[in-house]
Amino acid sequence: MAGSKVRCGALYRVSTLRQARQHDTDEETIPLQRQAIRRFVETQPHWELVAEYTEEGVSAYKHSSAARDVLQDALRDAREHRYEVLLVFKADRLSRQSLEYPVILAKFQEYGVRVLSVADEPGGKELKSDGQFDKLLRFIEGWQAETESYNTSIRVSEKMRQMAEKGQWTGGKPPYGYRLDPSGNHPAAPLCPDPVEAPIVQEMFRLYLDEGLGTPTITRLLNERGMLQRNGHRWVDGSVRRVMQNPIVAGRLAYGRTYRAGRNTRKARGVHDFREVILSPVYPHLVIIEEDRWRTAMDRMASYNQRVMRPQLIRHSRAETGPLLLTGLARCAHCGGPLVSKKVGTTKPTRQGPKRYFHQAYQCATKATQGPAFCDGQRTYAQPKVERTVLAAVRSVLEHMDTQAMTQHVQALAEQRLWAQTTRRQLLDKQWAEAQRLQQAWLERLDRHLLHPETSLYTEEVLAAKVREASERLAALEAERRALSLETQDIDRQRQSLAAFLAAKDQWWQQFLAAPRARQKRLLAHLIQEVRIGRDGITIRYRFDLAALSGREDVPPLEWQAHTAWAVESR
Repeated sequence: MAGSKVRCGALYRVSTLRQARQHDTDEETIPLQRQAIRRFVETQPHWELVAEYTEEGVSAYKHSSAARDVLQDALRDAREHRYEVLLVFKADRLSRQSLEYPVILAKFQEYGVRVLSVADEPGGKELKSDGQFDKLLRFIEGWQAETESYNTSIRVSEKMRQMAEKGQWTGGKPPYGYRLDPSGNHPAAPLCPDPVEAPIVQEMFRLYLDEGLGTPTITRLLNERGMLQRNGHRWVDGSVRRVMQNPIVAGRLAYGRTYRAGRNTRKARGVHDFREVILSPVYPHLVIIEEDRWRTAMDRMASYNQRVMRPQLIRHSRAETGPLLLTGLARCAHCGGPLVSKKVGTTKPTRQGPKRYFHQAYQCATKATQGPAFCDGQRTYAQPKVERTVLAAVRSVLEHMDTQAMTQHVQALAEQRLWAQTTRRQLLDKQWAEAQRLQQAWLERLDRHLLHPETSLYTEEVLAAKVREASERLAALEAERRALSLETQDIDRQRQSLAAFLAAKDQWWQQFLAAPRARQKRLLAHLIQEVRIGRDGITIRYRFDLAALSGREDVPPLEWQAHTAWAVESR
């Protein structure tokens, strides 16, 4: 119809939020794209811009078209014939995936919409997908855009890795607890603790370590106190954990903590899976939590995760928040099953008639769930009698423990174990070097075979099998070396832990009495390995295992390491 306008839509996209807010001459910014497209429309006498779609911080390389909400809005409006021409600054603004790019164009064409890029050619370039030749050109354009994004990501990743290896911050949004440092005194790590957020991080660790609370309880307390996230949202358990697990709170920058779990999903590595993570030296100006305190918290988190195979870690259960003091430590002496909390009711006569009273008791989970055929012990044990007897035994042990004799005995056992490990390490190092030479020799033979197969004494299959066998042997020895190193660290850590406990044992009981219930459970868990409860009494095993320190099973236990309390009255 004469005089009618051609209705146009415009799609603007940048991959980062920084580009969306820039106003310089960078052609990738939103303002520059908008300005170029509006000028292009002004040069067309019968065109008018009726719809604009802006994607800020959306990568067309990492995100599929289905995950791009703004693009889906543009497709929906095209299907409803809201506009007839879609304008983009360049073709790669539409997509950077070689397979999706022509499909998106075909969708717009199906809806009767022409797609033009205003900067790829003077006067604009129409992105057609009619014939086979056009489809081939569109695929090549998409492939070029995807290749460019891939190469760019490699360059950026390598640059960031080099910066991380030098201990430098790789940029991005400051993590929770921090803000950009305006002073410029620390160019390698230009951050500083945020005066509002850093105290919240410290409160997380205080509640976790000092009060013995779990992260779900900490999450609830933070929300109740109005200590919300930076974006104003309420905390969730995963967010609290991510903040606490970030090594930056202990002063260390970390690169490579997240990994791709899907095309559009990234997950954070657990703190005990840092083999591929690059950690910087400690920057004192970044420290919110002392490193030893941070590592203690991380060991406790790992102790809940059964996938973390660290036998020296104290294993915890969610029963720490339960009403019984020994839940998680108490086990049935008859079947070995756990003793769990049980609410027991008792009916007593009163002047007003029978009245029902309830109290907590320790119940054998095996007998309760599987019956007497699987456990010949009692079903329940009275809470006050059990806990009173165990605490009396613990106090007696603390008062009569010979600290000097204990220290000397542990030192002798540890030194004996370390000497044996040193000998084993030397043998492993020798075997590893031999395996490495053997692997290299088979690799060289395989290379010569590939160059001159006619002179080789072995077939390619034999050589490949030998290389694989040598590689597996090398990997097994390397794993054994790592395990030995961890074992050595565990001995040192256990010896230091025992020394710290012995130094403070005189104050332990007073600290225990003054602590809240959750902290009392934590203190007992660091001292007691398990409590076996049965008809004949209670047997307590304490945590510092001298046999583990010596590497032998025939080490006689010290008097305090395991003893039986007979005074308990069971029910």
